[in-house]
Amino acid sequence: MLDISYAKNTGHWEHWWPQYQFGAFYIFPPEEIMVLVDGLREQYDPKSAGICRAHISLSEPLDHPMTIEELEQLRSDLAGFKPFRISCGPIRMHPPYPGVTFTIQPEREFSELRSRIHGLPMFRDVEIKRSTIDPHMTIAEFITMERSIEIMEELQDKIPNCEFICDHIELAVPNDDFYFERVLRVTLGAGG
Repeated sequence: MLDISYAKNTGHWEHWWPQYQFGAFYIFPPEEIMVLVDGLREQYDPKSAGICRAHISLSEPLDHPMTIEELEQLRSDLAGFKPFRISCGPIRMHPPYPGVTFTIQPEREFSELRSRIHGLPMFRDVEIKRSTIDPHMTIAEFITMERSIEIMEELQDKIPNCEFICDHIELAVPNDDFYFERVLRVTLGAGG
């Protein structure tokens, strides 16, 4: 069994939180980008900022604790996946849903990585619901449509685009307070 601590005191969790108990895979940008986006999240959506640092959601939540065998299979499979450059920006909205996010490109490589992960046995019994959601990095999501428009008007053309090399993914798991902690890193293209 992997040495990962999972939340145990979950009685106070909101109704949608338990599906994330065993974590999910994310792409976390480098620290200098994370600091910029975290600042925006804290300003425009403190609730989101209080759940997780800046990230790009990659997979569905796991429905069970990840095993050593599943980790070995993931590492083996991603050893053949070439690292790629991610571009973040410009910012956008996703009508009819409220929220403001950074656009993430290239969608093709991101979708291939997501499909590769979801094709593994650890996701065999997991309903794949998010595969049609465009890749994005959230600035604000727990807001109204009106507030989304205000944020877009305020930030449009003021937030620089950024780039980084995606050479790994990370499993992040929520603690008892539903704050996601990065617990496992898997390298792309180098044998894990």
